[in-house]
Amino acid sequence: MASLATIKERIQSVEGIGQLTRALQAVSSSQVRQFRLLAEETNPYIGMIREVIGDVYNEREFYDEFPALSDPDDSLPVLIIFVSADRGLAGGYPANVFQALTQLERQIPKPKKYVSVGKRGREMLLRRKRDLVADFSQLSSAHSFYDVSTLAEMVSRAFQAREYGEVYLVYTEYVSMGKLTPRSKRLLPLMDLLKEGGEAGAEKAKEARGGCIFDGDPQEFVFSMMRRCIRMTLFNAFVSAKACEHTARMLAMNQATENTKKLLGDLTLEFNNVRQQSITNSILDIVTGSSAMMKD
Repeated sequence: MASLATIKERIQSVEGIGQLTRALQAVSSSQVRQFRLLAEETNPYIGMIREVIGDVYNEREFYDEFPALSDPDDSLPVLIIFVSADRGLAGGYPANVFQALTQLERQIPKPKKYVSVGKRGREMLLRRKRDLVADFSQLSSAHSFYDVSTLAEMVSRAFQAREYGEVYLVYTEYVSMGKLTPRSKRLLPLMDLLKEGGEAGAEKAKEARGGCIFDGDPQEFVFSMMRRCIRMTLFNAFVSAKACEHTARMLAMNQATENTKKLLGDLTLEFNNVRQQSITNSILDIVTGSSAMMKD
């Protein structure tokens, strides 16, 4: 049986852990709301960009000239942007999004290259010998539109230069507090993104709406709209993934806090039992000693 001093040390240690888990839970709770709002605020703008690109898609005389609006080139490798957690203590969040990545990999029988966002994602890709061409882990702790621009520009220009035939994004979408959904979707060519827009996307693009009037070079216009679409889609995915990471951490810390409460209860009960046993033993020693003295 452990001594009173040992049990007391364990109680103090568990109390310290409980304070830490409660603090992490509170921080993540505030961050969830912030990132959720950022994700929701970008949706209307993304819809407008998709609508404009949908109008361009309707222009058959231009459409075949734009890689972003054409069928993918199967002779080129695929680029996958993998968004994962930046820190630990997030439960099964990193493993779940990596499972979505492996499922996507099985569906693409072509050479693949990777861009990582999030320190945990980079570690998982390197550990599994994936061909990592760029690391943007610094983006996982930032959430400004400007911070995403560098990656969006790199992806847009590489695709336009036909370095890659397709570009995919793997991340976790925030649906609700109890539903964090790992997702994979094709960013380029843009047709899958247009389909996500419903009437503002591919269906609307197929309607004859009188055509577009380009002010300037059509190629430059489409490339500019493609960059905007990719930039906003990446930004939306990043802040949604951060909301998921903080939600997973908040839930994990809540469970850890509950576990510390239960452990504290067990340790307190053990402490009281040991103390009671110690008192009982002391009383027995006194009684035994008194009896012996009376016999003498």
